[in-house]
Amino acid sequence: MSKTNKELKELLKKLKVLAERGVGGEKETAQKKLDKLMKQNGLTEADLKETEERYYLFSYNGPFKKRLLNQIIYKVLGASRTQLYHSKGTRNKIGVHCTPAEKIEIELEFEFYSALFDEEVDILLSAFISKQDIYPEDVPITSFDTLPDEDREKFLKAEEYKKNITKRKRASGMIERKGDEN
Repeated sequence: MSKTNKELKELLKKLKVLAERGVGGEKETAQKKLDKLMKQNGLTEADLKETEERYYLFSYNGPFKKRLLNQIIYKVLGASRTQLYHSKGTRNKIGVHCTPAEKIEIELEFEFYSALFDEEVDILLSAFISKQDIYPEDVPITSFDTLPDEDREKFLKAEEYKKNITKRKRASGMIERKGDEN
């Protein structure tokens, strides 16, 4: 059993203990999370102890999410056990043999990292737009000091990304591409 699979089982056990013995909101939150994970995956407590592998399909949207999902499956199952299947009639799905607990772990990791990835892409796009100066001439300028804290953090991160983006002009980019064709 992989270390990550053990860690997931430990997390589920902790959630169960918190759901049984926690205090106030902690108890309710743990129970809801545990119930959600169990229901989403059609699992019982016995399933979490099961080591028999089943075939599961995981969905993704777009090439970046496909690559991310592949990497997460690779991380959870390890190099020696990772074998991905892409069947006809299952567009945007990856099939894999794993235990029920590993399935939950893959889904949790993918959900977490997908959201994180989307946040980073949004910041990168903002940096790209800013670096390329893709704004109308009459855009109102917002002061950094008036931004909410979360937006300030994103702005500063976008400024760091901008440092590694090459500024191009449409006319020069078109000329460069035409010259490359000859």
